[in-house]
Amino acid sequence: MTQKQHILLTLGKDLLFILVALFLIVKGRFLGAVIGVLALLWYGRDFSFRIRQLGQTADSRRDNVERPSETRRPEDSPIIDDGKIQVTDLSGAKEVDFEKE
Repeated sequence: MTQKQHILLTLGKDLLFILVALFLIVKGRFLGAVIGVLALLWYGRDFSFRIRQLGQTADSRRDNVERPSETRRPEDSPIIDDGKIQVTDLSGAKEVDFEKE
């Protein structure tokens, strides 16, 4: 069982207990209403915690994805200034004089 499935299963359980707590508050007498309020507070807190945890797992998955702009490609070589010019397109050049300043 993955972490996401575990969180979703816990969310379902918490939601079920919240519904039972609401039923006890509405239909129960004094003791049922008190137990319902306590259960609502307890499982409501747990439910909100699990929702935040589910959001954090989605954020961490997004942060772990390597974006294309951040990846180093083989043609991205460091620039080394050794005083030479490399000309790759000579279609219109006849003769070039170059002096490094």
